[in-house]
Amino acid sequence: MIIFSKALADQATVWEALRASESCQNLPPDLLRFSAQKRPVVMWNITARCNLACQHCYMDASQERQEEMSLEEGMRLVDELAKLKVPILIFTGGEPLLSRNFYALAFHAREVGLKTVISTNGTLITPQVARLLAEAGIRYVGVSLDSATASRHDAFRGVVGAHARALQGLKNARDAGLKTGLRITLTRDNWQDVPALLNLALQENIPRFCLYHLVPTGRGAGMADRDVTPEQRRSVIRLLAEAAEELKGENIEILTTDSPMDGAYLLELLKDDPRRENVRKLLANAGGCSTGVKVANINQLGDVHPCHFMPQVVVGNVRERSFQDIWIDHPTPELQALRDIRSNLKGACGRCEYLDLCGGCRQKAYYYHGDLSAEDPTCILEQQSP
Repeated sequence: MIIFSKALADQATVWEALRASESCQNLPPDLLRFSAQKRPVVMWNITARCNLACQHCYMDASQERQEEMSLEEGMRLVDELAKLKVPILIFTGGEPLLSRNFYALAFHAREVGLKTVISTNGTLITPQVARLLAEAGIRYVGVSLDSATASRHDAFRGVVGAHARALQGLKNARDAGLKTGLRITLTRDNWQDVPALLNLALQENIPRFCLYHLVPTGRGAGMADRDVTPEQRRSVIRLLAEAAEELKGENIEILTTDSPMDGAYLLELLKDDPRRENVRKLLANAGGCSTGVKVANINQLGDVHPCHFMPQVVVGNVRERSFQDIWIDHPTPELQALRDIRSNLKGACGRCEYLDLCGGCRQKAYYYHGDLSAEDPTCILEQQSP
């Protein structure tokens, strides 16, 4: 996650509200990384059901009802994550609002003091649902809009009317007093929509604009050839950097995720800027690709993954062992290797001057090269020959 508004304008209102406790904020990078490893942000796919059919879905979600963890198992997991004091639990899916256990889990998380957010397609957020989300203590509602044009969004999401319902759901959440964010997954089909969607967020008083980069996993692997070109990606990053500075003082923060090299490219743009060193320190603290360290994923069956985009790596199951045992006490060799991978990266990633703050996306390296330690071929830096 690269928060452009924080780096360039010292503005990150939603991030400030969601971040971990103050006690961890001033730790040096090595100890901060260790602390985050013990208390990662947890993304929990509580269901694989979805009312849409998005072309890029990493879960390959569908309308069909599939097995999920029981309510008792889910409650036990919430209690354990609260005891570990994980900074944030993200309810996601599929569409998390389709899980019969969602509200019970959300209200229980509130009772045990666990910060929660929801990642949703927004189409099911009626005013009544928005009020329930607020009562459940949901800290943030992220809703996906992949085009300013309804027909293009609907085609990408596989259901006519999805755009109108998602936008209304976003407004309903906003009107219920919830912190909200508009998200776009970047492809060659919609990269030119970014300015219009950013304007939409401003017009509707949505305080966060988040750009996701396409990661080729699940159904997303079938559209890898529709990822943006390097120049298109650079163009969008330059636009967001300029917008972050121009909108300082406005009620919005701008960030990107799933592409740690965005931070490295930002430093390239700041070559002669006096802010560069401070921005570099901020990015180094963020640490780049955080798979297996700052983020953990648990799917609807209880399988634990080092990243929600890495389904091929299963490091345990919370139905069989506690999350603490899987993640902290007895990590598998595969999980430990990912935590140590920076010292074993190959190609351009291994020799990059921004290794400490980037590291590339390990899942993209795996998809394109079959090797988690290979270079990330989607890098937008101008590469030098070895």
